[in-house]
Amino acid sequence: MERILSFTRISSIFLLFSVFVSCSGTKAYVVTPEPTLEQQTAISKEICLRKFLLVFGKRPCVYFKAERDNSTGLVQYFLLYEIGTFDVDLPIGVSLKLGDTWHNLKRTNTDYSDTIVISSAISSEIIPKVGESQNIGISYTNRKETINYYLSSGQTASFQSNLSKLIRTIESEPKLNINKK
Repeated sequence: MERILSFTRISSIFLLFSVFVSCSGTKAYVVTPEPTLEQQTAISKEICLRKFLLVFGKRPCVYFKAERDNSTGLVQYFLLYEIGTFDVDLPIGVSLKLGDTWHNLKRTNTDYSDTIVISSAISSEIIPKVGESQNIGISYTNRKETINYYLSSGQTASFQSNLSKLIRTIESEPKLNINKK
């Protein structure tokens, strides 16, 4: 019994010593500087293209996103197309019909999370055309099919308003001061 007690004492002393030695060499509280902010992002309200019963949701939806590079001041605009259900076919892209002309938008990102969100860049030539168009259509294409949606007059007004509000919002934001150490 005495041997067992001495063994447990020795092992507990060794354990205490190893904890003390291992903890004394580490830095328990290390201050890590926060990452510098290189861009500002703004997102508009969404417009749902098709509405189902409340049970099934109201997808697909589209909305705009703007990203401003804080160091250069360059602003990029994106149209985000959100699919409500998981699409088993690979998405190819989104096109935008302004008036009588279709514009293929360059897909920049596809986010696979609860829903699929396709980000497509909107060039600076297309932005003024969105505000001038009376008829706007959105086309989604995957490997299997192409689905076209035409916005109603109310949706068209909301679509144009969302983009103009987004432009005003991102341009009115002051430039961030970036402190690099």
